[in-house]
Amino acid sequence: MKTINLVSLISAKEDLDAINFAKYIEQFGINPRIRTSEIKDIKALVGEFRKRDDKFDIFNDYYVGFMIKQIGKEFDLLRIGKNSIINIELKLISTEEKIKKQLVQNRHYLKFLDVDVFNFTYISSTQKLYCLVGPDSIEEIGFEILIEKLKEQKIKEIEDLNEVFDPTHYLISPFTEAFIEDKYFLSAQQNTYKRDIINLTPTDQTIFVSIKGGTGTGKTLLTYDIAKEYMRQSKKVLIFNCGKLNDGHERLKTQYYWPIEAISNFNEGNSLEMDIQQYELIIFDEAQRMYKNKFLKLTNMIKQFKIKCIFSYDPDQCLTELEIENNIPKLIEENLNPHQYELTTIIRHNKEIHAFINNLFDLSKHANVDNYSDVSIQYFSSKSATTSYLQLLQQEGWKVIDYTEEQYIENPDNDHKITARAKYQYGTGQELDHVVAVIDEYFYYKRNHKLATNDIEKQTFYQPIKMLYQNISRTKKKLHIVVHNNSDVLDKILKILN
Repeated sequence: MKTINLVSLISAKEDLDAINFAKYIEQFGINPRIRTSEIKDIKALVGEFRKRDDKFDIFNDYYVGFMIKQIGKEFDLLRIGKNSIINIELKLISTEEKIKKQLVQNRHYLKFLDVDVFNFTYISSTQKLYCLVGPDSIEEIGFEILIEKLKEQKIKEIEDLNEVFDPTHYLISPFTEAFIEDKYFLSAQQNTYKRDIINLTPTDQTIFVSIKGGTGTGKTLLTYDIAKEYMRQSKKVLIFNCGKLNDGHERLKTQYYWPIEAISNFNEGNSLEMDIQQYELIIFDEAQRMYKNKFLKLTNMIKQFKIKCIFSYDPDQCLTELEIENNIPKLIEENLNPHQYELTTIIRHNKEIHAFINNLFDLSKHANVDNYSDVSIQYFSSKSATTSYLQLLQQEGWKVIDYTEEQYIENPDNDHKITARAKYQYGTGQELDHVVAVIDEYFYYKRNHKLATNDIEKQTFYQPIKMLYQNISRTKKKLHIVVHNNSDVLDKILKILN
């Protein structure tokens, strides 16, 4: 996206026909369907500026209608400087409460740039200007204050605005302090689903809801945000995690008294079974990992007591033969007739890494990516060299994923052993900044171009391919592939990278 002069934008709207106006503003990345009312609001704002100061530079260098990709957050007018960010929202009419809510959100999305952020809203019908002051309050101010801030700005040249506004800055895990302190916002799709799910009205039939989404779509954040909303309303909630509880789960339980239980703790005759009817909402997170007998028993009880129930799951993350055979997602969809919500937009990931991972596991999935600057590779033929290198990376803070026949380092982050049941350290919903994945001679590409492992898969409880995907797909910033003694796979990876 490119900046435009506001006077130029108005002139083009007034002088050009619709086709040429659309072509003109498209050069700046402005949506050709920009409403006429928005142009009128901009014209009114320019008029207010001109009444007080007609210096031409205050009309220059605006991004109009910039939207953060994958999130759907839009700014009416954005002006970015080396020393400050100025955001101006345009409204025909509004209330002070709505103005405050939007400006607080905008500050959240802009503050990571580490310069002063000034958020304003201009109401064209009343010719009033509001500014966000303090953490959560607004006040009406004079236009002279805004003009002075514009004059003080030292404009910053930006090659690609989308790279500046990386979605990973905003979408957080529910197992962080930011979640507890409400320092996050949901995407447009998540907000729509949340509103619909909460507003589902109880009837004589049990309400079942399914939230389905792949890694990085934000389903865990949405699920836990809905739970938080119910708890704020003093409603009784129970969250079953169907895998191993991670450190974040334990922290929510012990420090903030969240009602989270591992599904393994639900047994016939224990307190969880006896008290199940007291809850108004029961959530199953990572539901694809449930055992079939517990699924049937619990859903029968939920039907009996007419408890609202949410299943959150990723059908592609069945990690064992038993989970694949049970096919809980199919049982949910066919047996319970749930209200279905599918998150489809990848919002947590570095898109470059996400594209590489998809291509790595299936060579037929070609991605339109110019370069993979956040993906790197090293090759070693000897085990001693591989081990030494991985140990070095681990000391530097990288998370080493090692799903191979033998562990290359003494304490890999996953502690996966082929001859024994895996100890799956990383629970659900956790992101990893810098990940190292080991691919050795047991990996190969099948005729259908998909990555596979040799017969060692039959000796494992968790399937190496699925566990490898589960872990590296949580990479946020940097992915490093270490190839050991496998020139064929190395050749395929180099073709992806090049």
